[in-house]
Amino acid sequence: ISCFPHLVEKNPRTGNLGSLIKVFLSRTKELKISAECQNHIFIWQAHNALFIICCLLKVFISQMSEEELQLHFTYEEKA
Repeated sequence: ISCFPHLVEKNPRTGNLGSLIKVFLSRTKELKISAECQNHIFIWQAHNALFIICCLLKVFISQMSEEELQLHFTYEEKA
């Protein structure tokens, strides 16, 4: 992943990974309704978000210590 160094450096400040996880969770609530309506856009969006999350977590886990990984999941908004 070519953007990996930038994501690793900026994610503890920006919380982008956490935001992506929140978007995925919000989309999962709409999946049943979209499947009943034959609307595949929500399904594609949820699938793509989950795929990106899985890829990022795989890279994070393989290349970071537990302490570094924890920084990416303990984002606190600063005033």
